Formats: sequence, structure tokens, C-alpha cells
Amino acid sequence: MRIVIIEDEKDLGVLMRNFLVKQLHIKSPEASIKVAASLTEGFQCIVELNPDWIFIDNNLPDGKGINEIQRIKTSIIVRDTKIVMMSAMTNLREEAFKQGADYFLDKPISFVEVKNLFANYSNGHE
Repeated sequence: MRIVIIEDEKDLGVLMRNFLVKQLHIKSPEASIKVAASLTEGFQCIVELNPDWIFIDNNLPDGKGINEIQRIKTSIIVRDTKIVMMSAMTNLREEAFKQGADYFLDKPISFVEVKNLFANYSNGHE
């Protein structure tokens, strides 16, 4: 499984990465999970990794994540990539889904919710 996390709060990005490595039993995290601090860096990681999952924050130094969801959807090679919008602004939930997000995580992030996200996806798609 390949994952890109676009999150400008470095500590949260690293925390999510470490959690996912343990939770998903990822053997080579350097090659499987990339953390980007900006949209620009995130798009580079998406091109490099062709991820199965993309977690994207809304407030990033070079733009709003919500405005890039459709661009991400059209730029990814594998069309079944899941996009997870992350924001403390819960009023963005409906707009995120309209833009093409598959999931919406409220901030502060609940790692129980992240665990359930992958558990539910695995149960329904294996």
C-alpha cells in the first residue's frame, strides 16, 4: 500500500506516518509513505508514488487542499486512489465530497477513526 500525506503541521504528518506504518504493517515505509508539507511537494510525491491513499489538509502554505481535490483526481494514474480531506473546518465536509473526496476526517485527527477507515475499506474490498 502506498500513501501520501499532505500536511504542513510536521508533527502531525510524522505522527500519522508512524501510526500508519504500525497499523498497516508496512515493511518499507520509506518507499511506501511520503509526507509533504505543501501542495507543490504533495504533487511531486503523488507523481513519484502513484498512491493508493492521499490524505490532504485544507490549509497549506501554497493553497487550499479542497481546491486541489479534482486536480488530484484527474492527475493520478490509478483511478481508484482514495482521497481523504482533513480539516478542523467541519463546514467543508459537504464541499470536500462534492469536489471528489472519498472521506473527511475532522481535526484534531482521531487515530481510532483512521484505523476504522482502513478496516472498513479492507472489509468491503477484499
